Amino acid sequence: MSNRQITIVTGPIDSGKTSWCRELAAANPRCAGLLLLKVYLQGERIGYDALRLPAGDPLPFTRVGGQEPPDWIAAERVGPFSISAAALRAANAWLTEAAAQPELIIVDEIGPLELAGGGLSPGLRAVLASTLSRKVYVVIRGDCVEAACRSFGITRYTLADVAAVPAKSRYGKNRSRRSLKRN
Repeated sequence: MSNRQITIVTGPIDSGKTSWCRELAAANPRCAGLLLLKVYLQGERIGYDALRLPAGDPLPFTRVGGQEPPDWIAAERVGPFSISAAALRAANAWLTEAAAQPELIIVDEIGPLELAGGGLSPGLRAVLASTLSRKVYVVIRGDCVEAACRSFGITRYTLADVAAVPAKSRYGKNRSRRSLKRN
């Protein structure tokens, strides 16, 4: 029988869910999964990069219109963002591979797109279908937790609400943002 422990990392948009998971990944160097890191250009958020855990290179995942790389092929759209078809395939493959390994897994982030069956839903379903004993951390926006639990059949979990912990005690003084520089 599986001894899987699911923790839902939640909070409002921009509350520090990914930063919380990044610290968790740093403390667990053998973890698997992915993080979606914000990308900025001249102080404006232009998208997200997918970072394969434990130590992969960032892959452009989403971009706002006009900020896509030249070879960009959009698979899906959510709000002002288009999602790279290649990055989406890669991210779901990373999660499927992680599901076969007995390491801690982080899935960042499940939202309305996944609730509709798109985005990272195939990868999350692979992780949740695995019977291996492990800890699984799933990032879900606060307003999507109940719907995500219904949609993905999550019935037993621990809730980690990052908004309930003051930012200074989580991160100290340094909160960094990933920036993209263009020439």
